[in-house]
Amino acid sequence: MRMPNTIHTLSKLVPAALLGALLFGCQAPGGVTAPEAGSADPEAAFFRGDFARAAQGWAAQAEAAEPAMAGSLWVSAADAWALAGRPQPARDALRRIDRSTLLVSDRARLDLVLADLALQAGRPEEADALLRHAEPALSSAARSRYDELYARLFRQLTGPTSRELGQATQIGEAMRFYDPNATLEIMRLLEDVTLGELAIRAANPRADRRAAGWLDLARVIRESLPRPEEAQARIAEWKTRHPAHLLTEAQALDTYLRYRQDFRPPPRIAVLLPGSGRLQAAGEALRDGLVSAYLQDPQHAELLFFATGDDPESAVAGYFSALDAGADLIVGPLRRESVEAMLRLPGMTTPVLALNDLPDGWTDLPGLEGRVRGISLSQDAEVAAIADRAANSGYDRAMVLAPESEWGERMANAFQDEFLRDDQQIVAALRYPEQENDHSALLERALRIDESKARKRQIENTLQTRVGFEPVRRDDVDMIFLAANASQARLIRPQLRFHDAGDIPVYATGRVYDGQPDAVRNQDLNGVRFPTTRWQLEHTERDELPDLASLRGGALAPLFALGRDAWRILPWLGLMNRDPGFAFPGESGDYRAGLDGALWREPAWAEFRRGRPAPLPRMAVASDALLPVSATDSADDGRTSDDRD
Repeated sequence: MRMPNTIHTLSKLVPAALLGALLFGCQAPGGVTAPEAGSADPEAAFFRGDFARAAQGWAAQAEAAEPAMAGSLWVSAADAWALAGRPQPARDALRRIDRSTLLVSDRARLDLVLADLALQAGRPEEADALLRHAEPALSSAARSRYDELYARLFRQLTGPTSRELGQATQIGEAMRFYDPNATLEIMRLLEDVTLGELAIRAANPRADRRAAGWLDLARVIRESLPRPEEAQARIAEWKTRHPAHLLTEAQALDTYLRYRQDFRPPPRIAVLLPGSGRLQAAGEALRDGLVSAYLQDPQHAELLFFATGDDPESAVAGYFSALDAGADLIVGPLRRESVEAMLRLPGMTTPVLALNDLPDGWTDLPGLEGRVRGISLSQDAEVAAIADRAANSGYDRAMVLAPESEWGERMANAFQDEFLRDDQQIVAALRYPEQENDHSALLERALRIDESKARKRQIENTLQTRVGFEPVRRDDVDMIFLAANASQARLIRPQLRFHDAGDIPVYATGRVYDGQPDAVRNQDLNGVRFPTTRWQLEHTERDELPDLASLRGGALAPLFALGRDAWRILPWLGLMNRDPGFAFPGESGDYRAGLDGALWREPAWAEFRRGRPAPLPRMAVASDALLPVSATDSADDGRTSDDRD
C-alpha cells in the first residue's frame, strides 16, 4: 500500500517542550527531565522535534549498552524514526529487539511504534489491534501518544461510508423495541463499512454504547454469514459484551437468519468445463465437486453445463451457448488460455467466476466492475505462501531444492521472490535430476559435507595417519524449501536424514502429498510441512473418500474441493467485493478478494505425522510483518514431528 503523503507528528499538536513528557514517555535510566536546549543528547534532540537526530543518538547508545538496557533504547530509536516519517530505519531498529527481554511498559511502547508504522503503511486494522494490545500496560507519559495514534486511525478511516454509518446510527438511536425491518436496514446500510472499520469503531472507548453495540453486531453477523454453525455461539458472546443492548440474543439471531436470506447465487448458472482433451480428468473432478455441493444446497438455482476442449475457441463457443440459455453468471472456463479468449470478447456483460487466474494486468470491464473473478489452486501463489509462512516462523536462511525442469525452476523462483523480500537469505539453491534416485552427492555438496570430508583427508595426509573424524554439515541453514512430487520427496527426505539434516524443517509444495491415504508408504515424509486443502485434512483415510471415479483415489481431491467452493462461494462474491476483510472459509482454502480480480487463497497447512497429513495451526498475522522474530510467538516451533512423536 502507498504511504500517506503527510506524516502527522505530535510536534504539530503540542508545544515542543512537552513532547518528551506527554508523547514519547522516553525511558532513559532514571526517567526523563527536559534537557538543556543546547544539549547534544538524543533526549534534547527529541524535545526540539529533531526526531532523526534523536533516533541516531539512541541507536548509538543501544549499540554500546548492556543487553538489559539495549532493548529499551532500540524502542526509543524506532519510535523517533517513526515520528520522523522514516519507516525503514524504524523497522531496522525493531529487528534488534528481543521482545521477551523488554519490560511491560517497553512492550507497550513497542506496540505503539508498530501501530504508527501500520498507519503509515495504510493498515488501520493492524494498527487498531496493536493499540488495543498496548493500552492496558501504557504508562501515563505514553497516554498522549496513544490518543494521537487513535485520532490518526479514525482520520484514516473517514471516507465515503460516513453517510451510511450516520444513517445506521440514526435508525439504531430511534429504535425503542425490536423492529425486524429496521434492524435489517441497519445491516444493509453497513455493508460498505469494512469488518476492520466496524471492529475499530465498536471498540472505541469514546463511542456511544448503543451505537457500538449495533456496529459490533454487524461485524459478528457478517463474519458468521458463511459459517452458520458458529452464528449462535458468536451472537451469545456479543450479547455478553452488550448486555444492555435493545436486542435480545434471540432477536439478534433472528436478525442474522433474516439477513442471511439476502445472499443467494444467481438463478441460472452456466458451467464451462473440459469435456475432452488433456484437462478432461480435471474437469470431471471439478464438475463432481460442484455438483455435490449444489445437491447439498441448491438454493433454487439452476446449473447448466457446457463442454469445452483444448482449443480456446471452444470456451468462446460455450460462452455464447450460455448466453443463449439465459445464464446470469458463468463458472469457468478452466484453461488459462480459454479464460483470456473469453474475456477478450467485445461487449461482454455477464459476470464470471473463472476457474483459473485472470490475465496479467487485468482491469475491470465497463459494467462488470468487481464481477469478474478468478479462483484457482495457483502453485505460484501456494509457493509464495510457503515463503511467507517460513519467514514469519522465524526462518532466515533457506536452502532450495528443486528438480531440473521448467516447473522446478518456476517454483524455485516463486519461493525466492517472496522469501527475499526482507532480510532473509537463500544460502544454497540446487537442482536435482528428476530421474535419479540417489541424490547423495548433490546433498553432500549442498550441506557442505564434501568440504568437511576434504578437510579430513587433508588432515590425514598431513599427519600421515587415520583420524577419527565424522563429517559435519553446514550449520547456516534453518529451513529447506523442497519442490517435489510425492515420489521424489520420499527419496529425498530420508537422504536428508542420512546426511544429518533431519532436524532442519522442510517445507514442500502441495504436490508432496499425492492424495493417497497410505500411512505406511508416507512414513518417509514425516515432518514435512506443506500447503493443502481443508477437504484433504478431513479425509485422511481411504474409506472416507467418496466413491467417485473422478477423484482417482484422492489424487484429484484438491480439484474436487475447488469445485465445491466454486458453488458455495457464489452468494458471497458481492460482499467480498465490498469488504476486502470478508473471508469465505472454503474446503480448498480461505478466500478473500484481492487485486486484479483474483480471489486470494490462504491454504490449509499440514505436516506429515506417522505417515498421515495432520493440521498445523494458522499463524497470527496482525503484526508479524513488522515484528522481529524474537518479538513474536511463532506458530511453528522449529521441531519436526519426529522430534515430538
